[in-house]
Amino acid sequence: MDHHFGDCTPVMKRRICYCGELPILKTSWTEINPGRRFWGCRFYGKVGCCDFFYWADPAPHERYKSVINGLLRKRNEVDKEKVNIGKTARFYKIALWLLVLFFVLRSVF
Repeated sequence: MDHHFGDCTPVMKRRICYCGELPILKTSWTEINPGRRFWGCRFYGKVGCCDFFYWADPAPHERYKSVINGLLRKRNEVDKEKVNIGKTARFYKIALWLLVLFFVLRSVF
């Protein structure tokens, strides 16, 4: 369902979803619609939701989608690298403490 109302904010403030709730503005982060905003049921995406849905933004240009998806992939790679660096840092911290403990115990005995 691809509905677009231009500036739909006043329209959506008066509209009620099928659950009887006011819709809220959300952002899609799918590969097909990265960064595209939509009005949806406050429970949109959860089991048992009414799936009320209207696009707030026009469909993105293919180049826009390509750039945004590339940036998202790069961010995910950086996030994974940060996790790996954190694991490596914890390993060296533990190793350093064990080394210090070894030398302290060795000097005591």
